[in-house]
Amino acid sequence: MIEVRAAEEHDVEAIAHIYTAGWRDTYTDIHSEAYIEHIIAKYADPDRLLNEIRHHPDWDGWLIAERDGQILGAGGGGLTSPQTWEIFVLYLNPTFRRQGAGSALVETMTRQAVQSGASEQWVSATKANEKGVPFYTALGFEVQEERTSEYAPTGETIRTLRMKRSIRPSLLTANGG
Repeated sequence: MIEVRAAEEHDVEAIAHIYTAGWRDTYTDIHSEAYIEHIIAKYADPDRLLNEIRHHPDWDGWLIAERDGQILGAGGGGLTSPQTWEIFVLYLNPTFRRQGAGSALVETMTRQAVQSGASEQWVSATKANEKGVPFYTALGFEVQEERTSEYAPTGETIRTLRMKRSIRPSLLTANGG
């Protein structure tokens, strides 16, 4: 059985590993190695992750999905407006994809969103992300817009889909929550 809990300080190494492995597995055929390594160095930094676990006033903090003490994935999000809750990050250990950890994390994030009073949930996914986009689509997220930007450190063009779904307490019950 997969359990989801708030991340603790001792989870930093596991989160960094999952973030790194997830990024490399998902984006190797989409982005340059320079872009991937720049993002990993910036966001999977253990000091940054530790600080985000200790202090997270701008979001609901990191969550961990685990089974039998083994961490399968990590994610988190928070309110971006009184009615809008955003999934900021969701990564799985590639070995454990398609085993329910991602769905369990999103379910918990949806509970957080409903408890916060949000009526809609948003997520951004790289347009060519053949793992993330179908996953979110299966959960009822619909593409609202496509954004194009340039990532200054590498000069790469990034194409992102902004996806949204309506949420309400009954959604939790309908999805087994």
